[in-house]
Amino acid sequence: MRQRASRRSWTAQLEAPDFLKHLQQATPRSDRLWLIALVTGLATTLIPAITTPYPESLAGRAWVYAGLLVRVSCYLWAGDRLSEQGGRLLGRLFALGLVAGLFELVVDWWLVNGITSGRLVYLSGPDVVLLSSPIWMPIAWACVIVELGYPTLRLFSLFRPRLRTAGAAAVASVICGLSAAFTVGFYEYFAYRAGWWKYEPSRAMLGPYCSLYIPLGEGLMFLTLLPIAAYAISEESHPRAASIAAGAQFACAIAVGYAVAYVLLEGWG
Repeated sequence: MRQRASRRSWTAQLEAPDFLKHLQQATPRSDRLWLIALVTGLATTLIPAITTPYPESLAGRAWVYAGLLVRVSCYLWAGDRLSEQGGRLLGRLFALGLVAGLFELVVDWWLVNGITSGRLVYLSGPDVVLLSSPIWMPIAWACVIVELGYPTLRLFSLFRPRLRTAGAAAVASVICGLSAAFTVGFYEYFAYRAGWWKYEPSRAMLGPYCSLYIPLGEGLMFLTLLPIAAYAISEESHPRAASIAAGAQFACAIAVGYAVAYVLLEGWG
């Protein structure tokens, strides 16, 4: 009996009628807008990394601003214009992500100042800095959360009729975590080439400029995104409060994911 109650509690948010209603509203229009934003992020990373690589050029800083402005515009537009066609999913994920990104500034401070092995070093030159991070970092986190979270929601909706709620959530979350670990490893390399950041040498490295605890930590934290996003999306009476609470929860997942990965690969030192 206790096992059944525990299972109901774990899946309750994923079975909330408002959450399922918004999942069903997703359309090819919201899919296309998500894809446009994703391709924009990829292009504005690869172009400076290939054509004006760091340290010969500092043009990468302009590209990161350009890419983020386009992606943010897509999500804000969708949240209003496509509200009943999947845009609410994109808009709520972005709000959640922005709050998580603001809290993540504290985690970033620890990555910059609190460790020696695999320390994060920003390369973008003179810029507005929040604590230890360039001002655009919370927005970058918000965009990444949308770009990984939206397909996770779509996969959950696709698998749920066949695997039921718990099974669909497990499969979608594992795919989300693996996708996060893979894409972060890809972006971390090109982030150095674009002149955004790098990592000091550590015990376990992925290439010369990325410490392995970073993609591992990203994979761990994104395992938790689906139920957190479900809470933010399902709350109709107080959506902003729900986005703040969900963003704070995912910020905790970010901190725990990095900390666990760091201890596993780098130890306590």
